[in-house]
Amino acid sequence: MPELSVIVPTLKPRDEIESVARLERHEFTDYEVLVQDENSATKARNEGIRRASAEKLVFLDDDSLPVEGYLERVSDLLEREAVVTGKIIHPHNDVIERFTSHYDMGSKPRYVTRFWGCNAACRKEVFDDAGMWNEAITWGHEEKELAERILNHYPIYYDPELLVYHVYADSVVDYWRKQYKLELQTPYLWEQDGVPSSRQYFRTLQTVVNPMNYVGFSPKHTLVRSGGNLMRFAGRAVGIARRSGAEE
Repeated sequence: MPELSVIVPTLKPRDEIESVARLERHEFTDYEVLVQDENSATKARNEGIRRASAEKLVFLDDDSLPVEGYLERVSDLLEREAVVTGKIIHPHNDVIERFTSHYDMGSKPRYVTRFWGCNAACRKEVFDDAGMWNEAITWGHEEKELAERILNHYPIYYDPELLVYHVYADSVVDYWRKQYKLELQTPYLWEQDGVPSSRQYFRTLQTVVNPMNYVGFSPKHTLVRSGGNLMRFAGRAVGIARRSGAEE
């Protein structure tokens, strides 16, 4: 049995997966890689969990670039912690970097309330107690939803030395597209939290009318932020409409 099972959801051929290629250059070899091509990230991760031989599970995206020593550190951490996550760095000095503050959980180890699927690991027992990835969420907020359930059973430990380089968006258009896709899922989470429809409409409207959402540090930053805000509004509005249609 391998020490670790690394689960990578992707539609890419195995020889084009950057995270797999990076791990193959590392010294640590006591692991298996499960490349899952199911039609959503959550389904792919769940199938990877079912196939995994190891009791220690690592979740990476296909473009996650873990630093040397990453797998050894994961393995050691999971000896004492049930769920761990690490530092994520957008590797480009561009305007997108200003929109990755959610990646920054500090420079010191501590317990946190969230993690990201491009850099997370846990023992398999966590899914027995907290449940699997929610397949009703194809992509976007799935980590937040799972983290909330996990915290009912286990703490989430953050180690900044568990470092992965991960491009948040390849371009401004890609950033805008991700904001739209992300917010498509928000109405579902609101429903799960019991937020009434009237409140959902109000929150969505707030997104587009709040002038602070259109203020930036430079003309380019303002443009990117404004476009992202409009895409978030569009995603939420479409998400609400889809859920309303499904209920009829």
